[in-house]
Amino acid sequence: MSKTVLITGSSTGIGKATAQLFQQQGWNVVATMRSPERDTELVNLPNVLCLTLDVTQVDTIHAAIDLAIAKFGAITSGRLRQRCGGK
Repeated sequence: MSKTVLITGSSTGIGKATAQLFQQQGWNVVATMRSPERDTELVNLPNVLCLTLDVTQVDTIHAAIDLAIAKFGAITSGRLRQRCGGK
């Protein structure tokens, strides 16, 4: 089974570079961002799933996790930059 990582803030900067690095290393990547429809690079990479996730909106967190598990079976590693829902 391939390893799967969930990365928040994947639209630019360190988040995007991290998603690209993991993908190049053979991981399944769940690249999350507030507006995945704007992405033109990650969406075209194999084994990358671009999803909507806003760390201030708990419903988007749950939806992204559910879709990621449906696609890849499990999430091996992941970290949200901020704590979910202020908890």
